[in-house]
Amino acid sequence: MHNDKQRTNTRIAVYLIGTRGKEVLLAKRKNTGHMDGCWSLVAGHVYEGESSTDALLREALEECGLTLKPDELQLMGAMHHCSPPYDYINFIFKVDLHAHAPENKEEHKCEVLAFHHIDALPSPIEPYIREIITQCMQHEVWVTEYGWRL
Repeated sequence: MHNDKQRTNTRIAVYLIGTRGKEVLLAKRKNTGHMDGCWSLVAGHVYEGESSTDALLREALEECGLTLKPDELQLMGAMHHCSPPYDYINFIFKVDLHAHAPENKEEHKCEVLAFHHIDALPSPIEPYIREIITQCMQHEVWVTEYGWRL
């Protein structure tokens, strides 16, 4: 049987929920061409041949100078996110940052890196980022979809 449907052009991304108690680490984006001026999480794409854990460790080091160990990371959830022209599978990892001192290592792409209380997140923040933070604070492990028409 012939099927005219095309296979998806899915990308994989990783997000870091870096916490200190009820605070979460956020970065205000600039000069990236995507969500500039908005607050977001430390995040990035998974490269060919790279695991999601390795991608998260790389992004944490590149963006905020964090040298994390795999056993510090807790995979919290996944989000299948519709963001035309692509869709993404986002893996969200949580890490307690009490013993770490994040620094803004990408000042050309990040205006400021700061902790914010989860009940007082700054604006503007993309709704799907808010959803990721909310899910991680309310559930131990979760999978969700975002941005798809029902």
